[in-house]
Amino acid sequence: MSKFYRLTVSDIKKLTEDSVKITFALPELLKQVFSYEAGQYLTLQQDVDNQKVRRAYSICSGVDENQLSVAVKRIPNGIFSTYATTRLNKGDTIEVMPPEGRFVFLDIFGDRDIVLFSAGSGVTPMMSIAKTALSKTDIKVVFIYGNKSKEETLFFDEIEQLRRMYPNRFLVHYVFSRQMWGENISGRINSQVVDFILEKYRKLNLGYYYICGPNEMVSTVKEHILSREIPQDYIFTELFEITASKSDDFSHLQGKVTVSCTLKGEEKIFQIPKNQSLLEGILSQGIDVPYSCLNGVCSSCIGKITEGEAKMAKNETLVEKEISEGFVLSCQAYAVTESLKIVYDI
Repeated sequence: MSKFYRLTVSDIKKLTEDSVKITFALPELLKQVFSYEAGQYLTLQQDVDNQKVRRAYSICSGVDENQLSVAVKRIPNGIFSTYATTRLNKGDTIEVMPPEGRFVFLDIFGDRDIVLFSAGSGVTPMMSIAKTALSKTDIKVVFIYGNKSKEETLFFDEIEQLRRMYPNRFLVHYVFSRQMWGENISGRINSQVVDFILEKYRKLNLGYYYICGPNEMVSTVKEHILSREIPQDYIFTELFEITASKSDDFSHLQGKVTVSCTLKGEEKIFQIPKNQSLLEGILSQGIDVPYSCLNGVCSSCIGKITEGEAKMAKNETLVEKEISEGFVLSCQAYAVTESLKIVYDI
């Protein structure tokens, strides 16, 4: 069951023309509940124009900052992002789920330096990772951030402040696609940019690579790093967008599937159309299973198929071993058998 807590907005700071940083007041009793690892996200829920809207946003504060903040960038026709960037005020309250996510920086890597590639709002978890790594370790952080221009760069002032605080450890490169500015890289983050960065910092003790942003950028950077014989286990990725062409279409499926859904030890059995995602069908039965982004990105809705079979329209989150063990992103999973059992008590 999704557990939300109503938190008060203690501060809203404008980052760019269409983005804001939202900080929540955290009562002492909830500080342990909302403790987090750098890179995790929060699920926010709010009634907007008589519609309950739920969205996931990455935490941008470092674990030592003693605050809980997320950044929201307005997207075209985005119900929640438009509300958050134009109507939300200091003192308002929002339902917030405790931190989740597997795209995290853990202080277990010794003295290996890290490289962070991000574009657009994909920088949000990178801010948390960078600030945490800089404050809790002695490693160097190579920070590559792509945008259209300086004016559209989220956290620009904060990045520059960190640069001044850690001049020998925080190594920043902006990549602007529509602006030439100083000595920064012009264009988009691609294989040539990856080569430039890895060559420039070849004398560092590079060990771990984090990539976050649109699908095309994440895929390009990851594949190029792998081509340089860097182990896949050293590369961590998170998508903020998934390319529609990667989706499989299950609208042709006909008939119904009998679903057994177990949540918190309680089993419910019902039928749903096969051309409806498992999550959509389960929610239609009034079962409050966890979910957030609905796009196969955040991994909140992971369930385990124990009987029957389901196929996913998109998957950029689960690894092969998890899939072989029956785990699915239920927002992307469609039943291909006549009956199916899914368990969320995992």
